[in-house]
Amino acid sequence: MGHGSARRITRSTGWAAVAVLTLAAGLGGCSSSSASPTTAPMSTTASTTAFYAPPSPLMPAAPGTLIRAVKVTGVPGVPTGATVWRILYHSTTIYGADEAESGYVIAPSVPAPPGGHPVIAWAHGTSGFAAQCGPSLFTSSGGSGPYLIPSLDRYLNAGYIVSAADYQGLGVADGVHPYLLGSSEGRSVLDAARATYQLSGLQAGRDVIIYGHSQGGHAALFAAEMAPTYAPALHVVGVVAAAPATGLSTLISVIGTPTGARFMPFSIPATYSWTQAYHDLPITSVLTPAGAQFASTVVTKGCGAQLGAAIISHDLQPAEVFPASAQTDPNVLAHARANDPGNVTTQFPMLVVQGTADGTVPPALTDAFVATKACPLPDAVEYLHVTGATHRTVVYTAAPAIVAWMNNRVAGKPAPTTCGQPGDVATLTP
Repeated sequence: MGHGSARRITRSTGWAAVAVLTLAAGLGGCSSSSASPTTAPMSTTASTTAFYAPPSPLMPAAPGTLIRAVKVTGVPGVPTGATVWRILYHSTTIYGADEAESGYVIAPSVPAPPGGHPVIAWAHGTSGFAAQCGPSLFTSSGGSGPYLIPSLDRYLNAGYIVSAADYQGLGVADGVHPYLLGSSEGRSVLDAARATYQLSGLQAGRDVIIYGHSQGGHAALFAAEMAPTYAPALHVVGVVAAAPATGLSTLISVIGTPTGARFMPFSIPATYSWTQAYHDLPITSVLTPAGAQFASTVVTKGCGAQLGAAIISHDLQPAEVFPASAQTDPNVLAHARANDPGNVTTQFPMLVVQGTADGTVPPALTDAFVATKACPLPDAVEYLHVTGATHRTVVYTAAPAIVAWMNNRVAGKPAPTTCGQPGDVATLTP
């Protein structure tokens, strides 16, 4: 884990592209299809599969309605005394269709403050693109263990409940995961938070902070934009985006070029999943026949590590996968722009965190988002560069500063902003 100092920086511009952290996930865990929370040990049993199978038919219910929950014990990385649930809940597709999605909730062992524990609506980075890549399964085919919110113990010790969505198509096998499709991710995150409040015996307070990393940073930004209209009952007090995926429309403009080669592990699943989610985006507009064949057989079958390995083994080049016309197709670009966060004002204070040694989401990418999207709008935005932090380590190194920022929002303190303050450099302390 890297170390570095967090400092305030001002707006700057830079080239834009998109990349996200790739993690591997696999099958595992144990649960129950009971409507009431029960307790089960971590193991691979038939009940795991049963938990993720939605009722058939799925009776209509409001988004965020809890379908079932099960307590799970023995999850590696979860501190002793914390309580873990898998949850299944109602959400909606981008076209408003009712569907079941999965996630998990972790409650701290520390006593609840007056009014209850604040809730972190956690949005995870890239785990993969198929059902078996859902983080609530609490396993990893890559051998790194469950994909939990980084520095989980810090947030639990500070008294936060963690509510985590798997996203559509992860955990519950419901078609292709709409990868980097902002309005889909945002619905998942907000509905998981709404379902959390229905867990029996959970002492949840009214304050919610949306927090995401990488793909999850993209999801968090969209969830914050959507919350006032999609989930107005949630009392959101802030949003944190660490190394967020942004600039998707710029990525599209270079996907078929040698420059786009480094982003193929992300651009292939994104473009393919968009064609499966959007009714008006033909697959031929973004993928060649060879690219479509590869995506349909690889993206839907595995998690992040498997896709990356397949790209290498097939020696794929951008021009083989993406037609040159995709880079200028008005319909393709319009869909990409719709998935650029920051097109509307966020009504909540924002903290953006970026590692200076990030080789996946380059600092210039996040600089450009803050300069051209976040700060020109009347948002309260604090932007932190974390010196020496990589894409993986930034969420650990910056955790003390993130917790302090969250605590201040829950306490109702005025949110700081660093936009338009040249030369303002300061080291943050917890």
